Amino acid sequence: MVLMFSISGLLLLSLIYSVLRFQAAQKEIKILKYQVKSLDAHSRFSLSALLLLSAQLQRIYIARLENLQAHALIHPDDFAIAKFIISQVEFIIVECCEKHATVEEALNKTFEKAGYNMAQINKYIAKQPSEVRIPWCQNTVGGFISACYNLTSDNVRIKETEELQSA
Repeated sequence: MVLMFSISGLLLLSLIYSVLRFQAAQKEIKILKYQVKSLDAHSRFSLSALLLLSAQLQRIYIARLENLQAHALIHPDDFAIAKFIISQVEFIIVECCEKHATVEEALNKTFEKAGYNMAQINKYIAKQPSEVRIPWCQNTVGGFISACYNLTSDNVRIKETEELQSA
């Protein structure tokens, strides 16, 4: 009889422990669900901000590039390649940030739509001043943005033109 009460007590304690453990697990799951929803909302906000900023950067760079062309600070052939690169800024930034791709991988995806290839882009970049080449070679989003900024910069173009005229 004592053995039955002991076994029953043990089973009852085991049941109570299991119920309490289940309730604690449910509470933890609720907390984790809330955190996931919160992180999802933050990541959606960050992605929309990234899209907005990258689109704005692209518009600014295109306007600066067209301004360079209007002042004859860029060769027409170079303008076409530079405009292709600059028109891909939004896509490349999003691709690199969202899918952790390198700039080269993201650029390779854009070649299907255009008449350019990586060899042409590399040849064009090799002709650019070091302010463009060095950040470009980093193959990162930051380097790409810096290279695009310098690619469309009046100061870099004027300095490059002065160096060519003095040589």
